[in-house]
Amino acid sequence: MQTLLAIECSSHINAVAYIADIDRPDEWVGEISRAGVKASAWLLPAIERLLAKANAHKTDVKIVAFGAGPGSFTGVRTACATAQALAYSWCASLIAVDCLEALAHASTLPRVDVMLDARMNEMYVASFARTSRDELTRISSTKLVPIDAFLVREGATLIGSGAHLVSPANRETTIAAEDRWAYGVARVAIAKFAKSEVTDPQHAEPMYVRNNVAQTEAQRAAKALVGTDG
Repeated sequence: MQTLLAIECSSHINAVAYIADIDRPDEWVGEISRAGVKASAWLLPAIERLLAKANAHKTDVKIVAFGAGPGSFTGVRTACATAQALAYSWCASLIAVDCLEALAHASTLPRVDVMLDARMNEMYVASFARTSRDELTRISSTKLVPIDAFLVREGATLIGSGAHLVSPANRETTIAAEDRWAYGVARVAIAKFAKSEVTDPQHAEPMYVRNNVAQTEAQRAAKALVGTDG
């Protein structure tokens, strides 16, 4: 029996989920925080509470999955470092998951465009569809786009923290998916584990879509100004 712990801290929420048997993935427990609590302070105590709620011990965990991004620079680094350390100490398999794919899976929607507010008038976006066998398929890669350049797909539901930036969005639909975000990480990880798509803890790292992630808004504005003047 393979057990799995999933960690998600890429956006404005922090969440964890535990599945006692990946062959029965619908049976899971989770915990989520929306109160602006720092992931670094919340995460480890939340994992301890979650394992206690599931009547599990840390040595029971055989797979550790984490939302690798894109998203909050601090959040994805916290999730990565924590998952890396736990995989090492628990001798567990480590699996990195695209956070947008995880949110799409959590939504259970048939056609979904996921968009996270990347600030600086940009969004992280990716599109997905669900097959008749309830399998999630990717329609487009995860990428960074200017808000005004995004084209809404016909028939797709928009979810995520950036959805309202391009179209009136049903906030309740996004909240329902976010409440299952860590579970979405777990479900994507189960599919990757079945294909032996595991990550060597030594090489675990966040997924960065924005190449100049370390630049401040002021630096980006100054660069844009130089380009205009030139």
